[in-house]
Amino acid sequence: MIASRQPKDIAELVDNYNKQLDATEASYLDIIIKSGGLLTYKDVMTMPVGSLTKFVERYNVYTEDQNNQMKAAQAQAKGRR
Repeated sequence: MIASRQPKDIAELVDNYNKQLDATEASYLDIIIKSGGLLTYKDVMTMPVGSLTKFVERYNVYTEDQNNQMKAAQAQAKGRR
């Protein structure tokens, strides 16, 4: 694909690639930070994409459940006052 492009097109492709790479790396760092220490940088970088996707999906469900439990406990505590 790049071989058939003009130099200005190649520069644009490289720029787009670099932007996507930055976004991907930021997403990986978000996973590490939000996992609360469950995953390391090495874990994320060596994990197959499919496994990483499943981890994020399952962790999102877990976090949502935790948030709902916290809200329920707060509502119950308010009702006792």
